[in-house]
Amino acid sequence: MEIELLIPIAFKQTHFSNDANILVLAGDIGGTKANMALCEFRATGMEVVKEKRYISKNHNSFIDIISDFIEGYPNPEKVCLSVAGPVIDGKVKFTNLSWQIDRNEISKKLGGSPIAILNDLEATAYGLAALKPEELYTLHKGTNETPGNIGILAAGTGLGEAGMFYDGKNYHPFATEGGHCDYAPRTKQDLGILYFLQARYEHVSWERLLSGNGIVTIWEYLTEMEEKPRPKWLLDAMKTTDPAAVISNAAKDAKCTTCIEAIKLFDRFLAIEAANMILKFKATGGLYLAGGIAPKIISLLDPANWKNVFESSGRMKHLLNTVSVHVMMNEKAPMLGSIYYAGLNM
Repeated sequence: MEIELLIPIAFKQTHFSNDANILVLAGDIGGTKANMALCEFRATGMEVVKEKRYISKNHNSFIDIISDFIEGYPNPEKVCLSVAGPVIDGKVKFTNLSWQIDRNEISKKLGGSPIAILNDLEATAYGLAALKPEELYTLHKGTNETPGNIGILAAGTGLGEAGMFYDGKNYHPFATEGGHCDYAPRTKQDLGILYFLQARYEHVSWERLLSGNGIVTIWEYLTEMEEKPRPKWLLDAMKTTDPAAVISNAAKDAKCTTCIEAIKLFDRFLAIEAANMILKFKATGGLYLAGGIAPKIISLLDPANWKNVFESSGRMKHLLNTVSVHVMMNEKAPMLGSIYYAGLNM
């Protein structure tokens, strides 16, 4: 039986016998959380057996998390983990945690089960195969969509970037660390933000702006350097709630002009880096926005802003205008990608 895929990703197999049933352990792990899922993967789709969310810092190692999660269940037949960081030789060391994930150590713990570890944006790319058409929101409609490479840009706790190479028939996901490339200002205000950040950091990357902390940084620049209003009720809310969420919600509710301006700047910066990715990857197959921020502020992402950014991006604006930009509304894409990779590519 042929498994239906939203995008034709080059999995090793897409055919399953009707009686095939694979027990898959999947995870989406970052510096703050570890989302785990145990699934039965079949030709008709997947069925979640168990799900659980862990706070990473509360555990001494990832092995501790696995031990707790699979207690009472048989060892999985296949394991695929999505991790926030560069994967080198089956290992990843987290910036904000004292432990690392090692493929061989996990396999030994699980009795020799095959293990795959993917960068979280590579897993997100594979997750596109599992999404439904209604889980995509088109932010910018291209004038002449042409099959070709795809770019994926994910703003959340950090900034992730990945690509999908098109071979003329199928797509091949690959990871990058492009979110850590240099921020490039365009306007006098952009330069002011660069100088503001250079006073704080040795290196100013796009992640410093296109992330949850980036939203707060933009707001801080506006209030500290341009002396924009910062209402007392907003400052009080920031003491008990994630400041990025407070700013975003105040902008959505039109309760704070400074917050509205901060999100408009975030939206413009997101469009600029999206244009950069499209040009670098020649992503005529589309640009997909993933991560936790875009779906939450979808009403504040302005199609007119994106059109203007693409139109003002130099001699390749004709190429940019042909490319569609879609928002992935399902934030579980990295987990879905891990499950599908285990089921179809291992």
